[in-house]
Amino acid sequence: MLSACSGNSDGSTGATGDPAVTAEAAQQTATSSVAAAATSSLDATTAGAAARQKAFAGAALQSANAYAKTLPGRTTAEKADAALATTGAKVLAVSRSGDTPQQILAQTTLKKTGAAVLVLLVGDGSGTTFKAAAVTPMLPDAKLEALDAPNQGSAAIGDGNGLAKSPKDVLAAFAGSVKFPNPTATKVLADDPLSEQLRQSARAQSQALNNQGAFTQQHDPKGLLGGLRLKGGNGAIVFAHLVRNDAIAMRTPVKLTPAKELTLLTGIKQITTEANLTSNEILAIVIPASGQARVVAASDQLVAGSGR
Repeated sequence: MLSACSGNSDGSTGATGDPAVTAEAAQQTATSSVAAAATSSLDATTAGAAARQKAFAGAALQSANAYAKTLPGRTTAEKADAALATTGAKVLAVSRSGDTPQQILAQTTLKKTGAAVLVLLVGDGSGTTFKAAAVTPMLPDAKLEALDAPNQGSAAIGDGNGLAKSPKDVLAAFAGSVKFPNPTATKVLADDPLSEQLRQSARAQSQALNNQGAFTQQHDPKGLLGGLRLKGGNGAIVFAHLVRNDAIAMRTPVKLTPAKELTLLTGIKQITTEANLTSNEILAIVIPASGQARVVAASDQLVAGSGR
């Protein structure tokens, strides 16, 4: 996985404020890259798989491939709900010259609703080849403060100096706050709809077992995918990858019908004694210079599962 590079004491690594690529080149790249990601995500053919290999990287690629595997069993409405717009991508920020990895932060929308989606594009160092390392729909009512203009370049996260908490500490706080059972309350993060949804869903799944089995959920931080400093020293936006593991262990055999997505991905149609589900969680988190961090965008995709 890609990780944010270490930097100078001010958290910045670029020698100047010049962007890694020009604003014009960044816009062209964002337009083509987002269109490629959107199109290939809905293509279950061999050609689609090859296109995703060029459009996505890391956990985002694994998630896109897993979703594509379920496409033959999804309804037209389900596909439409998840479809990204192929036009209208807007560049929000570009990393500075000298910082690695090269990054372009863009915003697109969901085609059906027009809801905002953040797309982090990470380059191979050539300045011409970028892939989507994160595609994260914005949470309801979430806000992203201004970044430096694309033609000026935005500083990298660096060592996290000047942030209220380090990205590592923020991820640990998030993971602890949504584990099940016994989540750990935290003041590091502000309340957000994603965390509450995860906690409610875990409780509901546990209660659905009617004391016939045990349900557990763990969130394992895997590291940073990238991120950039906000304008005027107001903090940073970081993109991170976590792996969620949902486990069911029945005390006595019982016939359970798994969720549709698990069946489409793995072919498992019935669970009697145990199940393990693995999902990629990709979060965009704003960490301010002071105060609580905020989850502003997220994606969640089941990527593997087993059961018997």
